[in-house]
Amino acid sequence: MTPLREPPPVASLTYAQYAGWACCWCGTSLLDVTGAVSAGIARGQAGAHVLDIEVYACPGCAPSDPGRPEHHCQGDPK
Repeated sequence: MTPLREPPPVASLTYAQYAGWACCWCGTSLLDVTGAVSAGIARGQAGAHVLDIEVYACPGCAPSDPGRPEHHCQGDPK
């Protein structure tokens, strides 16, 4: 499935977001949340090293249906 919007670049992610522990858009912890979904691949590189990583979104930031427009969660941005 193609995401409706591109995830943020790797350079802008926190450690928790890069590790998959937090929503890539709002920073809400995913450790205690059910329903987190893949948000796509965050792209980045450091010289010759590719840092691309799959990132995740909380249920509030993730689109509920691919045919519906995206919506944003009420999470507190970190």
